[in-house]
Amino acid sequence: MTTDRSTVEYGTLITGDASVTMGDAAVQTTDESVRTTAETVVTPVVALELAAEILASSLGPLIDEDYVQGKTRFRDVLCDRIDISQLEAEELVDDMERSGRIRFIGVAEGRGWHIQQGAGVR
Repeated sequence: MTTDRSTVEYGTLITGDASVTMGDAAVQTTDESVRTTAETVVTPVVALELAAEILASSLGPLIDEDYVQGKTRFRDVLCDRIDISQLEAEELVDDMERSGRIRFIGVAEGRGWHIQQGAGVR
């Protein structure tokens, strides 16, 4: 039995980048990451650093917002500044929170968000 390589499917590419080039099993893109239906792709650290810089320059290092309202505000700023979808921005905000670049802090004096930039991130 022979296999015709021209009919082999390698997967489904989901991206907003119009400059994707496909050939055989290789995929080249200028996006920060490529998501496939077969595996999870971790957001690069550079994207997290850039997102933290964008948020800090737009909002300052301390944001007086409740938990959900703060995350929504972060999402909206990222959508406006780097032209990504709300879902992509929400995922980026979640990745930033997991990595410690943004933190929700609650103390007796109040609560709010802190944006951590640079090398001090865990």
